Amino acid sequence: MKCDVCRERPAVIFVQQVSRGSSIELHLCETCARERGFSTTENKIDVSLGGLFSDILDGTVDASGRVAACPVCGYTLSDIKKHRKAGCADCYRQFGAEIISLLRRDGIELSYTGELPAKPDTFRTPSVDPENLRKELARAIEQEDYEMAAYYRDRLRGFK
Repeated sequence: MKCDVCRERPAVIFVQQVSRGSSIELHLCETCARERGFSTTENKIDVSLGGLFSDILDGTVDASGRVAACPVCGYTLSDIKKHRKAGCADCYRQFGAEIISLLRRDGIELSYTGELPAKPDTFRTPSVDPENLRKELARAIEQEDYEMAAYYRDRLRGFK
């Protein structure tokens, strides 16, 4: 079995973390294990579990050892944390829970509790009112301004 991190050397250390009904299992070669806080001697193994699983728990590495990135723009969670903005809309789909936790950590809540804007009496303005456009079309035809007549005709077709 290959190391989950480097995918080059054979895995010699197997670690499993179980929490809240989910588990993460890592298979590490000796070099990658040493980089993550394991020090192996003949009789004992010293372990720093915080360093071992910190990348996975931060969302920067998935359970298979690959860096988790947005499939569209390639931004990683560490890029989002560093720049304080997402690379594209799909970043939010990929890292939604992590982004929400970052915002809450900064004291930003996602629900709006203010007042709604007042509803206007009418949604039609002279430029989008079909009756007004028909009058303008008739006036453009009377004046033989066929470019404007075609413009008003096309705008009226958009309402149908």
